[in-house]
Amino acid sequence: MEERGTTAAVLGLDVGKASHWACGIDSSGRVVLSGRVANRAADVDAVLARAGSGALVVVDQKRNIGALAVARARAAGNPVAYLPGSAEKALRDAEAGVAKTDRIDAEVIARAALGMPHVLRPLAEEAPRAASVRLLASQLDFCTGSRTRAKNRLRAVLLEADPALEAAVDPSCAWHMAVLAEIGGAGGLRRGGHQAVQGGGRAGGRRLAGGQLAALGRARGLGVGREAVGSGGGGARPHAHPRHPCA
Repeated sequence: MEERGTTAAVLGLDVGKASHWACGIDSSGRVVLSGRVANRAADVDAVLARAGSGALVVVDQKRNIGALAVARARAAGNPVAYLPGSAEKALRDAEAGVAKTDRIDAEVIARAALGMPHVLRPLAEEAPRAASVRLLASQLDFCTGSRTRAKNRLRAVLLEADPALEAAVDPSCAWHMAVLAEIGGAGGLRRGGHQAVQGGGRAGGRRLAGGQLAALGRARGLGVGREAVGSGGGGARPHAHPRHPCA
């Protein structure tokens, strides 16, 4: 860490997953500290102490990889602000011939805060309960999106194998998914027979069996193997599936 023995008016942090680059400048615009800082509480606390308790800490990411730096700055009593990525890029691109590096980005952040404070965004402190709700909502969105993508991908594979098979399968039904994983498609059903999918004894089982047998009878040579659907693929054996009322 390069230091020049003067407290900083602004500490710019180009944040990263494993480490940040910190650049501190004084009120005259002179760089007083610059260097890489590990993304660990003790290391962040140390650079905050070097910058001084009155230094404005500016980050380019306020959550995720920047969350620890923001939290430690607040704990140390430093004011905190956020420079949006679009503003940072515009400021860096204004310097012709300047390559993008962590050191340059950190200095751009610090100088923007000193000379153009209007481009900064305030960072209101978030209540712990609100932060927990936000994280849970974000995770729910991610899980919902992942589930939808997986279902759409399965339907695409089933359609390419045979439309009748796709129409017979309900990706929202855990029992249907268990059958596909165990049997591996129409070929597995041929070896296991109707009993392989009628452990549930419901209309959904009969429909699934009919759809798979119809697909087997109309194998159309689309380049998709009869065992392409599902991961089991081996000879299916009758077994008791959970009784899910999948229509």
